[in-house]
Amino acid sequence: MTNVAAAWRTYTPDGRELAVEYEGVRWTATCDGHKGEGATALEAISAAVGHEQASIGNLELRLAAWIRAEAAQLESEVG
Repeated sequence: MTNVAAAWRTYTPDGRELAVEYEGVRWTATCDGHKGEGATALEAISAAVGHEQASIGNLELRLAAWIRAEAAQLESEVG
């Protein structure tokens, strides 16, 4: 069994549920059945969230900015 150092749940700006876990040196994110993993929260969240939602106006740009901000916040919380 893997010890999870930290776990979070939130919603993306377009309403999808996002779950993120940090396990020492690895980040894992799940969003709408898509899983992403990476050495950073940004890598994991970006892979899980992707850009499959339809872009209306500048939603894709807002989503990318939100992903960067959310990843930075989570990484700062784990030190």
